[in-house]
Amino acid sequence: MAAAPAVPQSTDSGAAREAIDYETARLSRVVRAVRIDQPIAIDGRLDEPEWDLAVPAENFTQRVPDTEQPESETTRAWFLYDDENLYVGVLSLDSDAGNLVVNDLTEDYNFRSSDAVSIVIDSLRDFRSGFLFTTNPAGARADYQLNDGSFNIDWDGVWDVNALRNDDGWVAEFRIPFKTLRFSRAESQVWGVNVSRRILRRSEESYWAPIPFRYNISRVQLNGTLEGLEGIRPGRNLKIKPFVTGGFTQSGTGDADFDGGVDAKYSLTPSLTLDATYRTDFAQVEVDQQQVNLTRFNLFFPEKREFFLENQGIFAFGQGTNNFGQGGNLVPFFSRRIGLSDDGTPIPIVGGARVTGKVGRWDVGALDMKTESHGPTPSNNYVVGRVRRNLLTNSWIGALITNRDSTVAGDYNRVYGPDAHFQFFERLEFDSFLLISETPGLEGRNQARQFQTAWRDDELTIVGAYNAIETNFNPEMGFVRRDDNTHYNGELAWHPILENHPTLQRLNFGARLDYYKNGTTEQIETRTAAFTTGVVFRNTSTLDFRVMNTFDRLLEPFAIRRARRAADGSVAREAVSLDRGDYRYLEYGISYSTDPSRKLSSSGSLDWGEFWDGTRTSVGGSIVWKPNFHMNIDVGYEHNRVRLPEAEFTTDLLATRFTYAFTSRAFLNAFVQYNADTHQVSSNIRFHLIHRPLSDLYIVYNDLRDTRGTGLVERALIVKFTNLFDF
Repeated sequence: MAAAPAVPQSTDSGAAREAIDYETARLSRVVRAVRIDQPIAIDGRLDEPEWDLAVPAENFTQRVPDTEQPESETTRAWFLYDDENLYVGVLSLDSDAGNLVVNDLTEDYNFRSSDAVSIVIDSLRDFRSGFLFTTNPAGARADYQLNDGSFNIDWDGVWDVNALRNDDGWVAEFRIPFKTLRFSRAESQVWGVNVSRRILRRSEESYWAPIPFRYNISRVQLNGTLEGLEGIRPGRNLKIKPFVTGGFTQSGTGDADFDGGVDAKYSLTPSLTLDATYRTDFAQVEVDQQQVNLTRFNLFFPEKREFFLENQGIFAFGQGTNNFGQGGNLVPFFSRRIGLSDDGTPIPIVGGARVTGKVGRWDVGALDMKTESHGPTPSNNYVVGRVRRNLLTNSWIGALITNRDSTVAGDYNRVYGPDAHFQFFERLEFDSFLLISETPGLEGRNQARQFQTAWRDDELTIVGAYNAIETNFNPEMGFVRRDDNTHYNGELAWHPILENHPTLQRLNFGARLDYYKNGTTEQIETRTAAFTTGVVFRNTSTLDFRVMNTFDRLLEPFAIRRARRAADGSVAREAVSLDRGDYRYLEYGISYSTDPSRKLSSSGSLDWGEFWDGTRTSVGGSIVWKPNFHMNIDVGYEHNRVRLPEAEFTTDLLATRFTYAFTSRAFLNAFVQYNADTHQVSSNIRFHLIHRPLSDLYIVYNDLRDTRGTGLVERALIVKFTNLFDF
């Protein structure tokens, strides 16, 4: 068939142009895959004669920086297939090929920080979900699962890619086995597909099927069409992954430990997957990044364990509930409650199973996990169920239930309720949920609810929201940052795009109001008014200024700095507490980030001003050095200086990450932290070898030391070996 027609547009960035009709553009983007008889060698050369049989997808359109303009450099993508695999070849011509930006070779590299090409495939053709495969000119690999606009980086598939650079640009060659994807058993397949290219030195992002500025590559509704797939089958997709671990831990006395277990994955249907695990182990997981808490609310530490991260988007509940940086307050199901104590101590997991996927227009998820008894904590069984009925183009209604039962009679906790998300005109959104908890001894006033409406377009965001968490609402399998409150908030943000400006990409102006009322006393607890202004430069560096006016009412004394004891039991420092009463304070801040494509980049922030009945100065930032795509060194620092009438104190956090990629399948990672507040240095050093696809060897060394003379607190050396059997 002929090449896909170009989207109507002007080749002169300064000339008037016809705005793109994105639905018409999507329908016009059609490419055909050609069946071949011989496998393709994945060497990044595209020199097999079979590539000449296919007509390329071309005529890409910029999303940024010159929205709706043609790409600045030519990109073409070809599609072939045989009985087992889909092959994609991408040619990225570049008039300045000597200045390609390649910063990373690690597994699941950040494709936003490098020149890259990405393939999105909606093989179920449901216009909501898909898979993303991406690489850079060095052949780094990253894959994602997409669902309703969200990225799940922790999904891993079996696939291969190779890339080669030359004087004209670079070439990427992909092999994606059909058993890695999910699709029906129809004899003739029609899939959604899109291809994107990033040219980092130009801050350019372009797409074969155009995407508006306000969206990104996860917007599978705007994919083009891949035709020509005949007589292919998804396969059984049975994966069995046994593992063995062995190690030595020294904490006063030395203890050796050996263990083993197995994970399994099976496709019950082309769109429904069963995952099972026995004797679950997370020895390879990086330690948590330490945080300083100067608030009276809970800190949020993200989940890092692979089994719980995969398909976690299915269990997400209530649009925006876990966006803590923007006032989010509640995660009804927080998987860290399974197998981890409140202080992060592992609780052994016997095993469990999870079913996730689609049944018709329903998204479904079910999880059942069992933990062993651990010290005073009894054995618990955890069950989560989630359903969502997809409506219209990008709307849904759903429900969630979580249940924890222990081996102790009468010890249980349940949370359940519905949620809904409606989107109209691609810009107007309505979100709501209602949750009820059941806990022995906590009766009445046991609900959480939200209603939010928003308008979001390329330049303007308007949000209004109401949230309430009642006194006895108790989600023991979830996370609540701030309980027993009613919260009202409004947000207005304007981000004008500066087309054709030589230096600036867009401006940022924003205002946000938050009002918190105590759920029991009905008294105001907190009121904040925050104003921001800033700029995004064409090289993606940013500069922002902010001011925030806060009123806080303490109904009870608040220990802003807790007392600590030395190793011998003596008091190392006294607690610093604030009295009950009303506090008003005004704070200012400035933050920046430089062009991340540079070998040396940085980011930082400075906040200063009134703080409770005193003052605070807070400085934080990081410096990243990437001398080549093998090595990455990231040094971060955070300092707080607090002056109160009651006392004066400082906090310091220093964290250093070192990554060295020997190849795209062998990595060394080191993460060292120093917390002056706890006087501890922690080290986590990991060597990771992918000896075959999704089969790993980990060698992990953990070390925790006290700098006040105690010395070694604990250290451990752990080896973990896994091997995937793929049927």
